[in-house]
Amino acid sequence: MTDLEQRIDDLQLAPMVAFTGAGLSTAAGIPDYRGPNGVWTKDPSAAKLSRVSQYRSDPELRRRLWRDRLTNPLYGAQPTPGHQLLGALANSGTLTGVITQNVDGLHRLVTGHSYPLVELHGCIRETRCLCCGDIQPMDQALARVANGDSDPTCLRCHDANRSGGLLTSNTVTFGEPVPPTRLETAQELINNAQVLLVLGSTLSVNPAARLVAFALERERHVVVVNQGPTRYDNRGVIKIHADCQEFLRVLATKIHHAA
Repeated sequence: MTDLEQRIDDLQLAPMVAFTGAGLSTAAGIPDYRGPNGVWTKDPSAAKLSRVSQYRSDPELRRRLWRDRLTNPLYGAQPTPGHQLLGALANSGTLTGVITQNVDGLHRLVTGHSYPLVELHGCIRETRCLCCGDIQPMDQALARVANGDSDPTCLRCHDANRSGGLLTSNTVTFGEPVPPTRLETAQELINNAQVLLVLGSTLSVNPAARLVAFALERERHVVVVNQGPTRYDNRGVIKIHADCQEFLRVLATKIHHAA
């Protein structure tokens, strides 16, 4: 028995909720942000591109981001085996929901997934109007960019003769709050589970990371699977230093054999 198998055997495999971070999606070719080779680790100035105030005031930044979206492999990424295994764990009744910090939308693309999904920071596969809040599929805006519209605006605002109507991806950026209803739904999922399984997050971003404190306060077991340190390593969690994909493979095998 490997050390990882032993660690999983030591866990009480009870109804659990997964909390996923960037480390789950790196196997899909999507870089993380704060890891040793993360986007913001290598280029701290890149974080400024995520500030909504700068996006609103800088037309050239918007045009650059729209051009980048046409060729960014993020938009063509597909779910990893780990994403698929979470779907299988949900179908077996072990997993009761997924809370994610990721905006890549890969949980949505899992074939036949049947679990409640809370995308705390939104999803890049949709656009949102910064004026009226209208949400539409990202593919529609990208088609307009490909046809020469370098800074597409909201068609709903245009039809209503409203000025402005800047479009952005339907994600929470610096300077914007996480919608309270998403946090409330995430807390409800944690309340109804016995284990919070954290996969691939350094737990550095609030208020999302405070969900771990919420779980600990309610005496839920918290298992953190990450290949680097996290903010909660010495705060009452069960820390497993492992690759998320391998952990989920072993976990799914154990549960299958125990069934």
